[in-house]
Amino acid sequence: MPRAHRPATHLYERANLDAELELIRARIGIVVARGREGFRDGEETYDVACMVIIRLAALLERPEFAPHLTTITREERLAIRTTRNIAAHAGYRSMNDNLFWLAVTRRVPEILDRIAAHDDDAPSAAARGICNKS
Repeated sequence: MPRAHRPATHLYERANLDAELELIRARIGIVVARGREGFRDGEETYDVACMVIIRLAALLERPEFAPHLTTITREERLAIRTTRNIAAHAGYRSMNDNLFWLAVTRRVPEILDRIAAHDDDAPSAAARGICNKS
């Protein structure tokens, strides 16, 4: 069965989302390249990692991207927003550096991979239920 025609705005939104995902990935690359040893408050890579979370959280707040972000679970959304709030408002003192490193170098790339691979015409994992076999 042929795919339904997608409106041009839908494709434009997806292109904008993909461009933003690439910018986030580039920042993750900077953090990973500099290594865990120097990853702490006051270092440039820590600030870059904060921007990764801030930009990812900003995507969640843009209604035009909502159809493309259905693979992000409720728990992941809450974790992203909480981490963003700590980085942007509460200061780094309350951030666990080890958990933050893992979030930025492992969890966020996994989330970005799911977003990039998401077929907008297919039902999301959330819509199917995580325990259902497809």
